[in-house]
Amino acid sequence: MAGLNALGKKVFFLYPPPVLSEIVDELARREFEVFLVRDHVRLRNVLKNNPEALVFIDIDDGLEEAAWARYIEELRNDPATAAVRIGIITLNDRPAEVKQTYLMDLQVACGFIVLKIGAAKTIEILVKTLEANEARGQRRFVRAICPPGVGTCVLEFEGVTLRAELSDLSSAGMTIHFEGTIYMKAGTVLRDLVLTVKGTRFNPSGFVVGVRADAGGRNVYVVMFAPESLDDTHREKLKTVVRYINQNAIDEALARS
Repeated sequence: MAGLNALGKKVFFLYPPPVLSEIVDELARREFEVFLVRDHVRLRNVLKNNPEALVFIDIDDGLEEAAWARYIEELRNDPATAAVRIGIITLNDRPAEVKQTYLMDLQVACGFIVLKIGAAKTIEILVKTLEANEARGQRRFVRAICPPGVGTCVLEFEGVTLRAELSDLSSAGMTIHFEGTIYMKAGTVLRDLVLTVKGTRFNPSGFVVGVRADAGGRNVYVVMFAPESLDDTHREKLKTVVRYINQNAIDEALARS
């Protein structure tokens, strides 16, 4: 479990209402790994592979009140999902007995949040809840594993133009691999990179901080972006791209489950 927590925890919003979009975007900007899901049955299977996940359920949608209580109990009673932490969200200020069912009887760990209190207050509550549940783990930046074809990086190295494929990406850096034999030592400075991900182009500079072999025996280079080479707008776009890639991966996992 400690190893999982070091990498942070996935945060799922189940049947999120449209008003939650702005809030989720802000959580992603604060480097929480957030996902939107609209299938509670398939989510159960995904949660079995993410036993430390946090799930915020919109009880206004998807199921009737009593069925949501049973759903939470089923998650608790399944050893594969028993550690998943649940929170409740709703647009409606429910009667005290409804809140008591979730907070006292079901003992949801992530609270009961009424969204009509406003976006700023909701963000504040959610951030405190996620931090209390160590959602970031020991990481500082959310990373997206990049399937083949998702992103490329063109760079100049020793007078030669090289093209690399992205292996993963965050707002702070990336790992890349080349076709053929290329060797760069740690500390190599890479200026004026042309990074293209899902049709969005970035032009950061960076430096190699390490190299390792992947499962196929290729050298994979870990590159950190020079902070001054990305303004706030481009860094926010990077975070949006990372979230988009991760959401696609979860959508595919849901479709397979």
